[in-house]
Amino acid sequence: MRLRSPKDFWAGLLFIGIAVLFMGFATQYRFGEAQRMGPGYFSIMVGAVLAGLGAIVAIRSLAIDGPPVERFVARPLLVTVAAIVLFGLALDHLGLAAAIAVLVIVSAFAEREVRIGTSVALAALLILFSVAAFVWVLGLPLQVWPEW
Repeated sequence: MRLRSPKDFWAGLLFIGIAVLFMGFATQYRFGEAQRMGPGYFSIMVGAVLAGLGAIVAIRSLAIDGPPVERFVARPLLVTVAAIVLFGLALDHLGLAAAIAVLVIVSAFAEREVRIGTSVALAALLILFSVAAFVWVLGLPLQVWPEW
C-alpha cells in the first residue's frame, strides 16, 4: 500500500480528528432522537459527516496521485490569527468599519507581496457591504463608527 497523495491523506486525517474532537464535546449535551432532536444531535451528525468525508479523502489518497505536502510556512497562519484577534478588539473599541479595515489590511501581510491599494479598495468594499447587510438590512445593533 503506497501513499500516492500525501496532501489528501493528511487533510483527511485532519478532518477526522476535528470531527472526533467536536463529537466528543457534543456528547456533553442531550442527544435526543430524530423526532425530538436534542442539542447534541446536530453536532454529532455533522461530526459524523465530516469524519466520513475525511475517511473518503484519506482512502482516496491511496489510489489517486496528488501533490506532496508543501513546506509549512508560519507567516500566513500567524498573520491571519493576529488579524482576527485585532478585528475582535477593534470591533469593541473602534466600530465595524475600522475593524473590517484592520482585518483586511493586516491580513494582506500574510502574503509577501502586499498590495496596499488593492487591500484598501477591498476594505472599502467590504465595509460598504457589511454595513449595508448587517446594519441596514438585518438591523443588527452594531456600532459602525467609534464613539469618542
